[in-house]
Amino acid sequence: MLSPLRTACLLALAATALLPGGCRSALTPTPAPAASAAPAAGYQVVDLMPAFLEFWQQAQNHDQATQVRLFQQRLADRYPEVYNQSVLGGPADKTFAENLPARYAKVQPLVQPRMALVERLSRQIGQDLPRYEASFRQTFPDLRYHGRIYFLYSLGGFDGGTRTVQGEQALLFGLDMIAFVYGEEADPQPFFHHELFHLYHSQFFGRDETLAAALWREGLATYVAHALNPSAAGVNLFGLPRNTPARVQAELPRYARELRAALGSTSRDDYARFFLGGTDEQAATPGRAGYYLGYLVAQKLARHHSLPELAHAQLAQLRPEIEQALAELMTGPAGR
Repeated sequence: MLSPLRTACLLALAATALLPGGCRSALTPTPAPAASAAPAAGYQVVDLMPAFLEFWQQAQNHDQATQVRLFQQRLADRYPEVYNQSVLGGPADKTFAENLPARYAKVQPLVQPRMALVERLSRQIGQDLPRYEASFRQTFPDLRYHGRIYFLYSLGGFDGGTRTVQGEQALLFGLDMIAFVYGEEADPQPFFHHELFHLYHSQFFGRDETLAAALWREGLATYVAHALNPSAAGVNLFGLPRNTPARVQAELPRYARELRAALGSTSRDDYARFFLGGTDEQAATPGRAGYYLGYLVAQKLARHHSLPELAHAQLAQLRPEIEQALAELMTGPAGR
């Protein structure tokens, strides 16, 4: 569950009850402890945004070369565990410091006009994190996560996702990309629920590099975010490009058929076609089309299974139903 799956990376630039109409199936979920036995939050929050805002206050009136130098000194040198190519992405033949001037020059002009929003969101998410987690545990009380959650300025690396930091899985939120992708419409709660669900899902869902696994991981996370936040819509659920849901709906049978035919693929090209995003609204295949198709698939399966059942099930158990759901989507627009 690597969440470049969720990223709009510029550098490559409800309740536990059944949903309406559903009936429980014979899925055998992984046993979960009772709600009363759910562990208290055991994760550590690492908020690097105060350090970034301190840097920006000092750097904003200087030329770009000086800003890059200060960024290296005030952030990258102090927090090398996250400011590196492995965590943030970048060319393999350069170090983070070597790539920083080009990276900064590409990303900073896009995010700088929204710096006030970056600051507001960093305060909001940090303050509201306990509430987001509490609402998530109402449906998934057996969440077990004892790692770190980072808030940082990612220099275009990601809006949110999991990475390996100092040898351990961590959940990271890039406030620059949250501000850029979602703008003033940004609603952190469904976004946080999406990413937290990935951590929860990984407790039960084995490693699998097929397109079917990507479809299910991302589709179910997107559906859960909506189920827990019924008013969430548009970019807050599906990211960029903004027109992906409409474009997929316009040719739904075609995209469902093409994705169904590729479910067993482990090709990075196939993955990129359906799951990478960006700002190009005219790409041959709508960016992140797999998120929207996966959401429609999860919506169909949720008619017959509770959210915990779906989260606990293995792909082999669900594969026939996933294929059937795609076959139904091949007949026309969702909801027919």
